[in-house]
Amino acid sequence: MAKKISVAVLGLGQFGRAIVEELVNNGMDVIAIDTDEDAVRRIAPLLPTAFIADSTNEDALKELGIDEVDVAIVAFGGNQEGSVLTTILLKELGVKRIVVRVDNEHYARVMLKLGASEVIAPQKMAGESLANRIWNDDYKDFYKLDEKYSIVSIKVDENYPGMTIMAMNPNFKYGVSIVLIVRNGHSFVPSGRDSILANDDIFCVGTTKDIQRFGVDINEAGNKLKAKEDRKAAKKAKKAKDKEEE
Repeated sequence: MAKKISVAVLGLGQFGRAIVEELVNNGMDVIAIDTDEDAVRRIAPLLPTAFIADSTNEDALKELGIDEVDVAIVAFGGNQEGSVLTTILLKELGVKRIVVRVDNEHYARVMLKLGASEVIAPQKMAGESLANRIWNDDYKDFYKLDEKYSIVSIKVDENYPGMTIMAMNPNFKYGVSIVLIVRNGHSFVPSGRDSILANDDIFCVGTTKDIQRFGVDINEAGNKLKAKEDRKAAKKAKKAKDKEEE
């Protein structure tokens, strides 16, 4: 049986709280601290192991057992000096994996040199996601994996006629992999025999340009089908009208 991972979340602002909620929901052993009494009190019903403490105080970290966790996440922003001191302390305490939030990218390399295993820039990530969703209305979510690849959630047009992934063959035609389908509130990992249906949310992995081409084509197929059906209906209506006039 796999060992349960223990995680310390340092900072309980909106970002830190979101991390705690996801970790707890996934059954992780979590300890969280913040100097703000109100922030600790708000998270207490969800996480009894939340404490008022200063992450730059080495004795406090040791007393709470943060030196024994598998992962420590420095989640607070707006206090660069505090982030630096906390990262150094966590490294000195022997925490193996240290993830640090940075709001200024210039500090990312500094944090890595000071001992951070990984740095994350939530504000940059949110900006990139918003920018990509603005220029494409079909995108519901956008996550940049690296400089080349992204994972994007596309809303399938309501007029899409439906097609199996095998017949669609997006990997060969576009270089895009469909990794998840959300349908009527239920999600599943699809196989080639599964179909993409109208109103599905499909999560795709590929380059941003390849996913864009795929998204345009899949939803244009629905629009073309609807236009064809509208033409047939109009033709049928005209024929019926002409017959009445005879």
